[in-house]
Amino acid sequence: MTKINLSKALYTQLICEAQAFPNVEVCGLLGGRIEACSALYPVKNISPDPERSFYMDPQLQLTALRAMQLDGQTMLGIYHSHPRTAALPSPRDTAYAAYPGVAYLIVSLAIPTRPVVAAFILVDGEFEPLRLVVDSQAQRGCGEEV
Repeated sequence: MTKINLSKALYTQLICEAQAFPNVEVCGLLGGRIEACSALYPVKNISPDPERSFYMDPQLQLTALRAMQLDGQTMLGIYHSHPRTAALPSPRDTAYAAYPGVAYLIVSLAIPTRPVVAAFILVDGEFEPLRLVVDSQAQRGCGEEV
């Protein structure tokens, strides 16, 4: 994988989910085909310290994977938010990363009015930057009616 593609709608949905829960790390999976994401699958964070870490509910994670499979998708990525820190993998993120070959997206709300989304890929146990391509179609912001 050399890049990950998101529609403007999915990119906005990702940011809106993080902003809806600004004090905890939201998390989930990205499904699609080849390098193009077509669906976001939010998964409940069951970490005992959700303000600083995420742990996906295993049952809901399996449910999301089954939904992807039924839709002919594969898991292209994993996402989570950083409510107060940069869009960079933390040491904990690196220690618990278990899926080489998929994109890891981090949404930073360190500056709440200017969320940042960054993508990475796990290579030999370390994260490397991954190109994130967002289509340029106009999309309304969080909570706006279409």
